[in-house]
Amino acid sequence: MTAFLKAADLTQEQFLNLIKDLQLDTVSDLCYIWLEAPDGWTLDRWNDENELRWYGAGCESIKKSTQDCLRCSTAGRLFASTGELRWRTIPVLGQLCWRTVFIGNVDWVGPVLEDHSDTLKALHSHQESFLLWGQQTLKTPDEWIELRIPHRFRYPITGNPERVKVVVEQWDDNAGAPHFVRLCGLDAFEGGK
Repeated sequence: MTAFLKAADLTQEQFLNLIKDLQLDTVSDLCYIWLEAPDGWTLDRWNDENELRWYGAGCESIKKSTQDCLRCSTAGRLFASTGELRWRTIPVLGQLCWRTVFIGNVDWVGPVLEDHSDTLKALHSHQESFLLWGQQTLKTPDEWIELRIPHRFRYPITGNPERVKVVVEQWDDNAGAPHFVRLCGLDAFEGGK
């Protein structure tokens, strides 16, 4: 299996252009986005041309343009079964403060990021899934309270499952130590706590 690992420190403009030019087929691959900012967050289905549901502490969620959400983010993950683009801002780096990493089996990002794929040749990948800690309450029947973070949001999955799990791909060395973990998707989980 071919795997790609790419990384670079980008300016905000370079980062936003990278997102705009992603070679991601969102029709055939369900894609999600997680964004964090000092005053809010979102976990939603990826929609690069419209709006995301934006949450803030102590207030109701609002619809906000995807571009506005990306601009104010300090960290984020855009993920699907074929790959994950992850970033965080590191202000001490100056203009090139958007540290950006892509890992996946389909190259979404093209030549914008530096290729480090050879690093993966000595590693083994496998998929796992983990239950998320979100709980619904009588007062939040349409939203989940995520106890680990803690945040309130809607998991972007269909139906009304009892629980939600995240699917991850983990890259381990020969001793079993993980080197990379990427998010691959969200699934409903039924049948227990």
